Amino acid sequence: MAPNPETDMDTFKAPSHNPWLWCRKNPLEFLFLISIIGTFVYFYWITPIFGNFREQSVIEWMWAICGKKEYDYGHGRFVPFVILFLIFRSRKKILSSDLSSQWWGLAFLLLGILFYIVSVRTIQARIAAGSIPFIIYGFIVFVWGQKTAKHFIFPLALLYFAIPLPGLIQATNGLQIIATKIAYHISTIFGADVVAGGTEIQSANGSWEALKIAEGCSGVRSLIALVFIASIYGHLTQNRVWKLGVLIISSVPMAILANSLRVTTIVLIAEFWDTEFASQTYHNFSGFIFFPLGLLGLMLVGFLINAGWKKKNVTVTTHVVNKEGSKNNTNSQ
Repeated sequence: MAPNPETDMDTFKAPSHNPWLWCRKNPLEFLFLISIIGTFVYFYWITPIFGNFREQSVIEWMWAICGKKEYDYGHGRFVPFVILFLIFRSRKKILSSDLSSQWWGLAFLLLGILFYIVSVRTIQARIAAGSIPFIIYGFIVFVWGQKTAKHFIFPLALLYFAIPLPGLIQATNGLQIIATKIAYHISTIFGADVVAGGTEIQSANGSWEALKIAEGCSGVRSLIALVFIASIYGHLTQNRVWKLGVLIISSVPMAILANSLRVTTIVLIAEFWDTEFASQTYHNFSGFIFFPLGLLGLMLVGFLINAGWKKKNVTVTTHVVNKEGSKNNTNSQ
């Protein structure tokens, strides 16, 4: 039988699914892996290239920028822990996968290295951060094969939620205007005498000062966080790619609507009750009320897209059972 070109390389072919046993039986290959991992750590975690004074490595830059208030990417610091959790959750599938080196993994590995070189030449840390999934995935395919690497695709893709988008400020301005318009129209429906202009809503008779929909009220933080949570929730609960896509897409209007309703309640409280309470105390904790509404909306969408599927399966199963039962009755007669 002709050898398979994809699994022709026996150097990294593991005789056992036990990684520790593989390391003991293949010491040279194990040292090679350690050297590759050490090289990755050196260039991505130790070498300072980015930052205002080139004092930060790639990973240090990612950690620092996710903590900056203007980007509203605080959730990005939780991404590495979520990735490790998902990989640990799939450990049995990973260890039971057929292991064999595949050369085409080098294409992803080299592409990631190319991205890193470009990022260094252009001082664009985002490009370097975006190269990490390519390097890790290509390395796993090259050493252990695609059947093992497929379990890392989704966790590695989540890393992009820890890389702030370059056009985030422009998106924030757009979301501010959307929240202002929706809050204005809903408030007038409830009888509030208000006027809106730009990103401000104020009383038409001047009874309270204008409420400015600032960057923090744009909803961009809750939008990205809800998309992030929707991705994880869909990955853990759905068995079809299209269902995961529906959850992710539906999270965007849910986040915008939830934030607009939050701004609306602030306007209504300012109009009919206490302006100071609305603009300070209620403004500060209202996010903890409306963000869970977005989560409940995601759960509702997940229930709806699964309800029809389960109902169809039950109907088919009942039909088969009834048909089999009638056949048995005929034979007994």
